[in-house]
Formats: sequence, C-alpha cells, structure tokens
Amino acid sequence: MKISLTLIALFIAAYTSAQTPRDTLISTIYNAYIQDESDYTVLKRNIEALKHMDNKYNPEVLNRNLEAMFQYQDLDFFKSSLELLVLHYGYNVSYLSGQENYYQAIIAGELAPWFKKMYIENHPKWLSNNLDKLVDIQTLNSLKQKDQVMTKTLMDIYNSLQLEEKKRDSILILFKQNVLENATTLISISESIGSMPTGNSFALIQKPYEIVEVHNFQQNFTTFFDMIYPFYKASYLKRDLPIVKFRNIDSIKFLADKNQIFGLISVEDIPPYLKEEYNIQRIESADPALTKKYRTELNWTEL
Repeated sequence: MKISLTLIALFIAAYTSAQTPRDTLISTIYNAYIQDESDYTVLKRNIEALKHMDNKYNPEVLNRNLEAMFQYQDLDFFKSSLELLVLHYGYNVSYLSGQENYYQAIIAGELAPWFKKMYIENHPKWLSNNLDKLVDIQTLNSLKQKDQVMTKTLMDIYNSLQLEEKKRDSILILFKQNVLENATTLISISESIGSMPTGNSFALIQKPYEIVEVHNFQQNFTTFFDMIYPFYKASYLKRDLPIVKFRNIDSIKFLADKNQIFGLISVEDIPPYLKEEYNIQRIESADPALTKKYRTELNWTEL
C-alpha cells in the first residue's frame, strides 16, 4: 500500500463522528485547528470536559497542546500542565526539538527560573519510580527518526537511480522489512506492559511513533494488524487510546482497497474529490463478521 500521508491526514480530518460521547470529544480535540483565541477557548473547554469524564487530565492531550497554551498566554494552565507531565508522566527536556514555541521561554527566558526549579524538583521524583523504563522510553522516542531516515534513504535510492525493475522491487521489499522491524520493536515493548505505551500505561512519549504504525499499515497491513490490534484494544478499553487510531486503520484500508475494518467511516465522511475518484456509493466492510466481532470487543454499537 503506497498512500500519501497528506492524503490520509486530509481524509481523517474530514470527520469527527464517533462511537461514544467521549470518542466524539477526544476526536474534536485531536482535530482542533486553532486560528484565534476563540478557537483556543473552545479547545481548553473540551480538554476540561475530557478531564471531567476521565477524572484526570489526558497526558497526550496536554502535551500536544502545550504550544497552544503558550501561544495564547494561558500561562497558569501551561505551567500546571507542564508540571503534571514532568512529575507524573516523565516529560523530559532531552526530547524537545528546540523548535517548540515555548522552548526559549522555559530554557532561557521569562519562565526559565520557574521551570528550572520545578523540573529539578519533580523530574527526580518521577525517575525514582521509573528508572527501569528509561531504555524503552529512549527506544520509543527514537522510532520516528529511525523510520524517517530509513525511508528517505531508500526512497532516494529508489527514485534517483536508473535501476532495473527487479532492483527497484528489491528496494521496496527492503522498505517493507525495515518498517516491520520498527513495528517489532514497538510490539515488544507493548507486550512487556500489556498495552500500547502511553502516558497512563507507561510514560509520555514526546516523539510520537505514529509514523511507524502508518507505514506498517500501508506496507504490511495484515501482519501488522494482527500484531497490534490486541494492544490497541487493551489500551482503548482503558481509555488510553483515542478512537482516531482505529479510524486511521479504516482510512488506510479504504484508500488502498475501498473497504474498511471497523465500520467507522461512511461515504458522507469522504472529501468530494475522493468520492469522484473512487466512484463508490457505500464503504463496505472487508469482512462483516470480523467487523461485528471487533465492534463487540470494543463496546461499540452495532452497525
């Protein structure tokens, strides 16, 4: 499956309906496009509503919205969120890129005195209970870059050299094998904790590994699905995984095969240009019996 990541992103952003009120809320948060302070106010209200549902803040939601908090100068919320992430979820300055809009402020700017004191006090507290996780955390945070470097290298070779067809096919096979190797690393860590490594189940991963999941669903769909679904299910049922992950699967499957696995997308969700290109009236299930089984396991309503 060779599908543009941009195409997947556009497709996923086209809809926010979900199976439960919580799913709808968290999908709205994940798909939020913040253009002004009014948008930010709505986002914060939704984050607080999710906290009310879960009886705690979602660490991934807080982390992915730190820049919005800082941009709109909601500094009390920014500081309390950052402190929570450092103390309870292992937020680590080592995994910052330096390009975050708040980086200079917390490292050398107006928030630096507060941040330094807070970080020195709280990070060791988290470390004292989680030292055994550090190697796996580093491994998970490196998966994105590992995938990107490997992908760029192989695709540059594939596209730039005048290779005969057999050698080009060999490069694509090598690509499939390499992305599956990254998947095996992710699955191995998931097996050790019994679910996907998230902030609540393990630690906050600041360099998300979604690209590894997407590339494997594109290149090794059946193999990877069988490997990862049990951990998706376990995490989702513990409210540690957003329904967006399952929609990603349906989106990739639809773009490749014009069908889906979980029954989370409909023709009405598809952007007009895709409707025209795919010329379909309904998005069928790849296997209705399996769709029913999965939806039952995930406590979703019947189709």
